[in-house]
Amino acid sequence: MSEPRLLLIRHGVTAWNREGRWQGRLDPPLSDDGRREAQLLADRIARDGELRPARIISSTLARAAQTAAALADATGVQVEPEPRLMEIGAGEWEGHTHDELEITDGVRYRAWRSQASDARPPGGEAIDEVVSRVRGVLDAVEASDGPWPTALVSHGGTLRVVSNQLFELPGRWMWSFDVDNASISVASRLAAGRWRLERWNDTLHLLGFQPTHVDEAEGRPLAL
Repeated sequence: MSEPRLLLIRHGVTAWNREGRWQGRLDPPLSDDGRREAQLLADRIARDGELRPARIISSTLARAAQTAAALADATGVQVEPEPRLMEIGAGEWEGHTHDELEITDGVRYRAWRSQASDARPPGGEAIDEVVSRVRGVLDAVEASDGPWPTALVSHGGTLRVVSNQLFELPGRWMWSFDVDNASISVASRLAAGRWRLERWNDTLHLLGFQPTHVDEAEGRPLAL
């Protein structure tokens, strides 16, 4: 039996990522660069005996579903759509750039940017709600006990919440993590049932082919 291992995969880049435009629950597809990233990611994982997934679970938003489809084509594993892996809902801010929000909704935006704040976008999803749906996915995967490795294809904000749950991070440390487009992070389960971080934000498959997309600033991430 394979060692219990989770692959946490962020979708490839979209035009909105490049524009700094808030996606949330809106559904822009992968750009041409994003489709290339997804293929590079899929080819790398398919060649790696330790990473090649036996199960693929994906957010139902197009940018994640397209990334998961490339991985499915490369491995022959069917994608399981999972709406609970969708990005954190950002309410009224979806479709706007971060620069726009600095001007049009500056007080609330700067409150959200602060790691010391529990502020959320107007009409946006509460973190407790995100934790609940993410925890439901993780509990179901753990209860099924595989098959391993299992790949979760999702989004920058949601994968930070996944990391918070897997590694029992204190407070808001999860917002300090970079999660680049088309990155791979890997966790393995210890005998005691806790999860160990093997790698985080690995984008080696993009080097020399695509630019990586570190789009974070101090405080909250800019890529939701």
